[in-house]
Amino acid sequence: MNFRYVITFAWFYGYSFLKRGYTYVFSYLVTPLSILFLVYVLSRGELIQYAIVGGLVSVIVTNSVVSLSDVVMLRKEMKLQDMLIATKIGPLEYMLGLATANYIFSSVGVLAYAVLGLIIHVFNVYSVLLSILISLYLNYSMSGLAFVIGTLVPYTRHSWAISGVLGTVLTIIPPIYYPFLELHGIVRYLSLILPSAPASVVSQWITGLSPFNLIATVLFLVEAPLFMIAAMKLSKWRES
Repeated sequence: MNFRYVITFAWFYGYSFLKRGYTYVFSYLVTPLSILFLVYVLSRGELIQYAIVGGLVSVIVTNSVVSLSDVVMLRKEMKLQDMLIATKIGPLEYMLGLATANYIFSSVGVLAYAVLGLIIHVFNVYSVLLSILISLYLNYSMSGLAFVIGTLVPYTRHSWAISGVLGTVLTIIPPIYYPFLELHGIVRYLSLILPSAPASVVSQWITGLSPFNLIATVLFLVEAPLFMIAAMKLSKWRES
């Protein structure tokens, strides 16, 4: 494992991009903040805690899914992947570099929701630290999934459409902005199939909004290694 490459790439593609293109932070915050406002108005403030916890999860999921477009662009347009093939850098190090860069880019949104949650008393010191750790783990899990999909998409233009649809499906349908317990019967368990749902259920439990759910916790813990193994085995590293 070449950690020096991972850190260097994350610094270049995460911190440098954040420093030069900080206006993009507003672009990924506008949707969860808009939903936060809608939830506040429609529920008359009763469900705002869920919107804050869900907003933090949504920032990570959205940016991770969008990173599949970066994977395609770097592979098809900038030929970065072709250059890495000629070195000792493997797909796991490349994926970890992209995922770490993505978390650096998302860190402003994570901190914004952490502060907002502390102000409104959704988080305390203990739960905000755990929620940040959950967001970090979720980032690598979802980035692994995005990496697999990104290496299989043949055209850059297709990646924009796929990331847009996936981002909406993974943040609107599962219980991210609403209570997990509002789902009943088989629908409650089917919702956990979407990989963003277990992280949301665990986050709701950490903040005291929902009871502990063993299935969601196990799914959340196994997703990251599962998607990383899939990235190693299923991703298209070399062009045919």
